[in-house]
Amino acid sequence: MSRSERAHYTRTPASWIAGCSDVGTRHRTNQDAFCIAVRESPGRAALIAVADGVSSAAGSELASLVATETVIATLVEKLSAGTPENVAFVQSFVEANRAVLGARVGDEPAACTLIAAQVSPESVSIANVGDSRAYWVGDDGSCRLLSTDDSMAQARIMLGMSRDDAEQSSHAHAITKWLGRSATNVTPSVTTFQPATDGWLLLCTDGLWNYASSPEAMCGLVSAHTATDPRPEAVAEGLVAWANEAGGKDNITAVVARLQVAPPR
Repeated sequence: MSRSERAHYTRTPASWIAGCSDVGTRHRTNQDAFCIAVRESPGRAALIAVADGVSSAAGSELASLVATETVIATLVEKLSAGTPENVAFVQSFVEANRAVLGARVGDEPAACTLIAAQVSPESVSIANVGDSRAYWVGDDGSCRLLSTDDSMAQARIMLGMSRDDAEQSSHAHAITKWLGRSATNVTPSVTTFQPATDGWLLLCTDGLWNYASSPEAMCGLVSAHTATDPRPEAVAEGLVAWANEAGGKDNITAVVARLQVAPPR
C-alpha cells in the first residue's frame, strides 16, 4: 500500500466487520495500520490486529504495517495447528516483534504498539502491548474497556489516580511496553471476554480514544453511530470522521465488529 493510499482507507472483509484508518489533520503520514482475517463458516470468526507506529522511531509507518500482517499470519498458522490460544498470542507477538525489528529506515529499528483479537460469537480474546485499545459496547447498555494500556497514565490509575487526572498528567501517553527498537518485554497481556448479549467490539488507536477515553464515553459515541447507520463500514468511517472533527491531532484507526451471541444449544 502506497503512502497516499494509507492517508485514508476502509476495508470491509465481511458484512459484519470493517475498519477505517486516517492520517488525521496534523500529520503528514499515517503511522497506524490494521489487518483483518475473516471466516464465515463453520461459524463466524475473525482475527483483528491494530498497530500504532511510535512517531519518535524512524520507519514507524512500516513497523505498524508489518506488525499487523505478521501477527495475523502467525495466529492463523498457530491456531490452525491447534496451539493453545494464549501460547499462540505470545508466539505471534514474538514474530511480530522480529518483523518490526527488521523494518528499518536507516540504522535504527522501528517501533509500534500492537493489539490483536480473536473473535467468535462465544468469546472475544484480546492481546495487547502498548496503548491501542479494545472496547465492548453491548446492546444491553453494558460498556467495557477490555484491554489494559501499557502506559504511564495506566500506572497512575493503578496507584489510585482517577482516569481523567491520570490521562492529563505529565508524560501520560509515554508507553511502558512496545514492539521493536529497545523493547525488553513483548509478551502481551491477554484477556478473554464472553458477551452476554449481542453488541459491538471496537479496536482503536489513541487517535480515537484520546477524545472519548472512558468506557462510558466511548460506548455513547459508538452507540450514537450505530443508531445512525449500523453498517460496520459506516460506523468505522463515522468514528474516524468524528475524531477528525474533534481535532484529529493523531492518526486514527477504528475496527468494529458486530457480534451476535450464538443461541443456546
